Amino acid sequence: MQEQDHEVVTLFKEKLIPLSGKLTEMLNEHFSHQSERRGCGYTQATRLLAEFINEPRESEDNKDYRIFSDYKVSNLKAKFPILKQQGLELDDWRNLDESPEVKNYLNTHHADGNAATNLLFQETQFQQNLRQIHENAVLEESKLICRLIADIVLPKNNQQHEYVELTCSQDKPKVGSCPMAEDFFLQIAHHRILRQGSINIFVDHNNCPILLEKMNMGDNHSCISLAPVLMNGVCLPAGSLFSLDYDLEQIENKRPNQKVRGHVIPVDAVKFWFLRLTTLAVSPENRQRTFTTHFKQQIDNNLFSPETTRLSQLVDIANEQI
Repeated sequence: MQEQDHEVVTLFKEKLIPLSGKLTEMLNEHFSHQSERRGCGYTQATRLLAEFINEPRESEDNKDYRIFSDYKVSNLKAKFPILKQQGLELDDWRNLDESPEVKNYLNTHHADGNAATNLLFQETQFQQNLRQIHENAVLEESKLICRLIADIVLPKNNQQHEYVELTCSQDKPKVGSCPMAEDFFLQIAHHRILRQGSINIFVDHNNCPILLEKMNMGDNHSCISLAPVLMNGVCLPAGSLFSLDYDLEQIENKRPNQKVRGHVIPVDAVKFWFLRLTTLAVSPENRQRTFTTHFKQQIDNNLFSPETTRLSQLVDIANEQI
């Protein structure tokens, strides 16, 4: 374990509510998570959060709160019938802090002092603080984790179409996420593509590159995001690792790449599965601190410039194909 708590662990403990024991252990880099297959605790933490991210949010479901050590929204949900009698009908416990109806209700009834109203007020305060907790983080990698946790509990609705929204696969494709998964993406960023290899570029409606997939280089159907994307209400940063499974022959509107073997494919033609954050999701100057033993493993295995490669290099490669 680290001598001091990870910044995210401290923030939640001091500003909101402690994280679960498992997530705390991962972020604090317990040695059990620094294995050859796991990489490091931070990497494992993003794999853990992936379990929540790949599941659609359900109004009846409150298992997202397993991220925290001890927080039960079921107490509030039990009061929904009472709140309905008092003029507030709620269908979901999420995003209450942004609901105009909830705000109006609390402005009118907060002084009543009844248990249902008090629980509603506590939950809206909790959600508001959770939504803003990343603003208290100093470290780049801490902001990433804080935002992921907030979006899991309080999913974005994307009404302004701010993000490209990925369709999530119902089942996890058989693609690995070991610490060496970055290997070929790092090579591709430096125009090193195996003779038998190819890359596919997934583009949005504006023909902008959103993800890059490698084929015949390590695991097939492994891809990295080149821009922030939305999946099940969670904003995933550029540098996220996904797997996918599809039949290229069945995809319409694909076209050959301009310079290397592969195709340009509409992003809405396939379904994705989020695996974890890659080391490329964090700026080069912060990677060693963030990914500790995972990053060291990449250096020790002579991966191609993991300490200097930037995601923008992959974006450039993708743009050359469009």
